[in-house]
Parts: sequence; structure tokens; C-alpha cells
Amino acid sequence: MDDLTFILPVRIESIIRLENFLAVLQFLRSTKSKIIVIEADNYTKDLLRPFLPKSHSIKYIYAPDDDPVFFRTHFINMALQEVDTDIVSVWDADVVVDKKQLLASCEAIRSGQCDFSFPYNGTFLNTDMTFRQEYLQHHDIRVLLKFRNYLNILYGNKFVGGGFLIDAEKYKSSGGENENFYGWGPEDGERVQRWESLGYRIHRSEGPMFHLCHPRDINGGPRTKLYQDLCFLQINNSLYKSSNEVIQYKDKYEQDRQPSF
Repeated sequence: MDDLTFILPVRIESIIRLENFLAVLQFLRSTKSKIIVIEADNYTKDLLRPFLPKSHSIKYIYAPDDDPVFFRTHFINMALQEVDTDIVSVWDADVVVDKKQLLASCEAIRSGQCDFSFPYNGTFLNTDMTFRQEYLQHHDIRVLLKFRNYLNILYGNKFVGGGFLIDAEKYKSSGGENENFYGWGPEDGERVQRWESLGYRIHRSEGPMFHLCHPRDINGGPRTKLYQDLCFLQINNSLYKSSNEVIQYKDKYEQDRQPSF
């Protein structure tokens, strides 16, 4: 899939997170696509660089960041500027799917069937430590597919997080990520609502997505009630905006981000 670039934003907060990242990286490399890894942290000092294979298909960006909150939307937008393929995917550093599902999503975008695609059917299955270890040992998605009925479903049956693929130009023209979401938040829902307001067509591949479990920290949930309220305000803003209003809001936001001299 040489017309696809994966953006992989990451902050390594534990050995478990590192193990998950390396497993996901191996999975994504098997697709023969480009990969942009963007690591943002203040103390690791290029922790991931020694773990990355020497390959022209992998671009590594280290963004020094003293903030304990991982400003994920901001760093995704940074990486998006480096994308030069027709299709782009934003991918969490702890999720995997059957490769056939990725191929189906890519083909749906290539053929003009849709503008963006989720490479799973909305079912987001969480591994426990036992099944996580089985996957890390064998790197075989069939292990997880075989025991899928033993795994817990997270976030209902129509989840929109974890990973998506989209026509790169349409992603950029829609404003990329909404940086009003600072750290963990329901930016996945806002993103979909914004794209639907713009008339983007959605596709889903058949099959689940698997989440490799890990400990939760400050970046694994809403930090305060105020921030949670602000997140849902952003979602409501997208829900009730027309396509013209979305474009005007995006243009004003990008103008406000420009440095003034």
C-alpha cells in the first residue's frame, strides 16, 4: 500500500506502552506503507530512535515537550504536514486489526466509494494481559480473532476511535485535527461529525479492532469536569454546524494560529 501513510503519535510512559508500540509498528510495517512516528516527551530524549528499524519508509519526528498532558491533536497536525501520499491514516500505538480490513478500507477510498474509512465494524475489543501477551509473542492476529468472544467490548458497537483512513487532501482541507481538544477527549466523535457536515462519505470494513491493554494515566481519561464540559461543547458545535459554517470556522481557526509579527 504505497499510496498510504500511517501517522503514529506516541508518548512512552511505561514498558508496557513501549511493547505495545513495537508490536503495532511491526504490524504496520507489514503493510508496506509509509509510517510517520511522532514522539513527544520531555525526558526520553529520543527514546524510540534506537528501536526503529533503518528504513526509508519510516520517518521519525521527536518533539520536545515539557507538558505532562500529551497534546495529541497538535502533534498529529505536525505530522500531517509531512504526508505526501494520497491516503493517510492516524493510528493509535496500541491497536491492531486483520490486515484484510486495512486493504478493504484502502480500496474503498481508492475506488471513490468513500472519503474516509474505519478499518473495522465499530466493535473495539480490549485484550486482557494474557491475550495481549499471546499477541506480542506470536504477532498473529488469528490468536485474537480466535478468542474474540472472550474479550470485552469497549465503547459500544459503533466506536470511531483507534484508527481511521482518509483521502489526504480532504483531511487537510477539513482542518486536520481540532486542537481545541487538549489531551484526552472525545475528539474522535467531533472529527466524524465535522466530516459528515462537509458531506464526506463513510465506510467501515468488516471485522473488529483489538486494543492492547495498558495502565491508564493522566492521558487516559478526562482530567477535570471543566475540561470534560469543554470537550462536549466542541462536539455540539460540530453537530449543529452546516458545511459552510464548518469551513468558515476552520479558516478562522487556521488564521488565528498564524504568528503575528
